[in-house]
Amino acid sequence: MVWTGFKAKNRTCTHISIEIHAQKETQLITKSDILNILKRNKQEWEGKPMKEIELSAIRKILSQETYIKSVDKVHFLGSKLQIEVTLHDILLEVTPHNKKKFLIDVDGACLPYSPKINSDVIMATGFISDSFQTEDVSTSENKTLYELFYVASLIKKDPFYTDLFHKLYVNDKQEIELHPSVGKLFVLFGSMKDAENKLKTLKYMYDDVLPYLSEDKYAQLDVRFKNRIVATKTKS
Repeated sequence: MVWTGFKAKNRTCTHISIEIHAQKETQLITKSDILNILKRNKQEWEGKPMKEIELSAIRKILSQETYIKSVDKVHFLGSKLQIEVTLHDILLEVTPHNKKKFLIDVDGACLPYSPKINSDVIMATGFISDSFQTEDVSTSENKTLYELFYVASLIKKDPFYTDLFHKLYVNDKQEIELHPSVGKLFVLFGSMKDAENKLKTLKYMYDDVLPYLSEDKYAQLDVRFKNRIVATKTKS
């Protein structure tokens, strides 16, 4: 038993296995990225005695990476170094007025922009004054930013709305507009007040009314008023 324990302690690491948990196919960080991060930080493993590989150091390095939400496992499985991480699930790509883009995840965490984000992420543009200055939308002094996050969260919960709306626009009155993935008919949504009922009313409109009208009959739907939709006709 003593000899077996001594032998295991002096075994060398043969290879590394990396598993990345992400909600979407496009990943903000790939396996190659993680390997490069470890190499940049002088972490070596292949052919190295397992007792000399600092698992806690690897965990700390990966925990500091922007797009990694959690480091779930860093351990040995036989002679294999196994790493598992979970990435942030991005909800919004935000483009503030005359400022740099940034991202917001489903938990409200603000992250720097990455071109690797998935194409189905909801975009928010328009008169958004805030820039990437906070770690969480709940701590931001910008009310509009939180309202965008709240409305986008409701849209993401229902595939009907997710397929329908791909862009949120903040107009010069700080009102939110919902712009469709297909077509030009946009929705003047207003604020986050009574947002769930507004979306339910919209679903009725899209399911039971619009299919029976010509595609370009209306230019705008206004749901700012409780239990009511004001439809503006397209100018002839």
